[in-house]
Amino acid sequence: MTQRSELTDVQKGAILALRPLYSYAEIETQLGIPHSTIFSFVNCAQKRESIENLPRPGRPRKLSNTTIRYLVHNAKSETRVPFKELRNLSNIDASIQTMRRRLRDEGIRKWRAVNCPLLTSEHAKKRLDWAKAHQHWTVNDWKRVIWSDECAVQKDSNATGYWVFRRQNKRESTLHRMYE
Repeated sequence: MTQRSELTDVQKGAILALRPLYSYAEIETQLGIPHSTIFSFVNCAQKRESIENLPRPGRPRKLSNTTIRYLVHNAKSETRVPFKELRNLSNIDASIQTMRRRLRDEGIRKWRAVNCPLLTSEHAKKRLDWAKAHQHWTVNDWKRVIWSDECAVQKDSNATGYWVFRRQNKRESTLHRMYE
């Protein structure tokens, strides 16, 4: 579902200035606004004799744009804190669900942190190049290489991992849309 946005005052003025001279389709190509939007705006402006938008129904938002920006800033800087602590840190008087919704609107949500990142196509290419450069090695050459299967183990570490605030990248968002 796409986010709807209202026409700006500049767009409204441009539509009203171009309407006597051009058709809806021509205005659409010039301004990049759908002709159905242009048509409905012109009709409403003529009926109401005003270009102002009517007030929207529903409850006003609890968080202002400034508060949302502050919340996003804190979520980006303190990535590992839980929502409850983020609310206290930001000093916001809103529910955790409201904070979660506003962060989701900004493209930020909690993700389970992984131990190692997935390989990118660039990494795979570099590994393939390395393998091709060393394919002529003999067994004696490989015996001179020290192989290790050690891993870092941290005592009393959280076995389930931890959650972090992060924006979704393009690849993840397309995958997410495919599985919805």
